[in-house]
Amino acid sequence: MMKKALAFATSVMILTACSNAQPQAEIPTVGGETDAHGCLPSAGQSYSYLKKACVQVFDVADIKLDDPANKTQAVYGILSEDKQQVEVFASDLPENTILEVVKGGYVSKDGKVRLMKTKKSWIIRK
Repeated sequence: MMKKALAFATSVMILTACSNAQPQAEIPTVGGETDAHGCLPSAGQSYSYLKKACVQVFDVADIKLDDPANKTQAVYGILSEDKQQVEVFASDLPENTILEVVKGGYVSKDGKVRLMKTKKSWIIRK
């Protein structure tokens, strides 16, 4: 009887020692911090208000052109499904810059930003 009790107690101690009852620390997101929309800027993600999702603008842009203010950077445009709007991403423009369609291109509501289609390419005026 004593051997059975000793074997039972030993088994319980072994099983208890193997359990991992300690709470684990939260694993940080690989790639760094997320922004207010849950996007990972360190992975090249920006929030698109037209797509309502985090996107890598350089992968999904419908329009790409050199930034006239800084030739080492680019300006990207994402068109709405109906092509009535374009969301413009540029280093010197605020987030959520959406232009409305007009004859020959797109223009911001305040008229300060214009994206115009030429025969060969797109031109932006800020």
